[in-house]
Amino acid sequence: MIFSRNLVYSLALLVASLPMLAGCSEGASSESAVVEEVNSQVAFVYSENTDEYNMSRLHDIGRQYLDEQLPDLGTKAVESVSVDDAESVVRQLAEEGHKLIFAAAPEFSNAVLKVAADFPDTKFEVAGGAETADNVATYSGRMYQAFYVAGGYTGEMTVSGIIGFIAPEPTIEVIRNINAITAASLLVRTCEDISVHVRFTGSWDDPDADRAAALELVDLGADVLVQHTYNPEVQKVAEEKGVRSVGYGFDMREFGAEANMTSIVWQWGWYYLRRVNDLLEDKWKAKAYDGKVSTKNFGRGIIDMAPYDYDQIPHIMEAPPLKWRITWNETNKDALDGPLYSQAGDLLLEKNKKFPKGYLYTDMDWFVQGVVGEAPGEPPPTIEGRGSDIKC
Repeated sequence: MIFSRNLVYSLALLVASLPMLAGCSEGASSESAVVEEVNSQVAFVYSENTDEYNMSRLHDIGRQYLDEQLPDLGTKAVESVSVDDAESVVRQLAEEGHKLIFAAAPEFSNAVLKVAADFPDTKFEVAGGAETADNVATYSGRMYQAFYVAGGYTGEMTVSGIIGFIAPEPTIEVIRNINAITAASLLVRTCEDISVHVRFTGSWDDPDADRAAALELVDLGADVLVQHTYNPEVQKVAEEKGVRSVGYGFDMREFGAEANMTSIVWQWGWYYLRRVNDLLEDKWKAKAYDGKVSTKNFGRGIIDMAPYDYDQIPHIMEAPPLKWRITWNETNKDALDGPLYSQAGDLLLEKNKKFPKGYLYTDMDWFVQGVVGEAPGEPPPTIEGRGSDIKC
């Protein structure tokens, strides 16, 4: 159940003569109160409105999946919670007796850690959180590996050699994913003139900006469009212009029946079901989960590719990306292992070498060879060593 501000306020007035409880509403202040019988065991806290295209909506799709799989469980969701209100919201959910609380935004981490210390018998999880505790876990996924898999398809499917990438802003997360899809695209088209042209829109969900960027890239010659934003406008442009596309966040085939090859998806429901079952079986442990791309066709990992058929991605093109999926789950190989080159073509990381632990998450603010666009950071120093074994 999701409480609106008005409902919370009205209920608070009705019980004004009772002791005040901590508020649990859409960004409600700690002065608001909700008095009700709580039947849910698991609660979710979102930073955004789930009616819009955003990450909170994706988490709520996962919650709905959890409800479908465990209909007797009972879940509660509180949306549009600000950082300032997070502690009071999480605290009330704990006071109501919820056994497991998912805070679905990294900015809630401090609030959760503070509340968790007062409720040692309650379990908490923070999406993208930076710190665990005895009863606090964190969870995320190596999304760049899924972008690398998608790069096997975008590299194969482009005819013009120009791949358009629509992105919100040049954060390390976004740059890491752009680098991954570019490295893979170039790998499957070695020694060919393949490039990934980036357009930043400044927003994760601005349909007008996404459409303008997509149209600009098509006019530039892009015949494959990849989006790293949440709304489906890029898919609509691809369908209108007769080019191919890759969606992001959730399965976007309905918006580009002919254009859409696949989507790079967050499958939070898979993770939520797994963790709730751990709780019910008394196997839940506080850990930092960083999921890899699923090796299965669909539905077996926190990140994955949406289902596709061979009209979208020809059968002959499936083998290399499928092999990559298995490699990253069964070995220590990473999608952004060396060799890696700078935009200028200088060797930055030797073949089969890795960056220091954490580097991809804290320092990769620069673009690799093949990306056309500007990144805020500078690449590491050029090195001498073993690069690609294929010399063009």
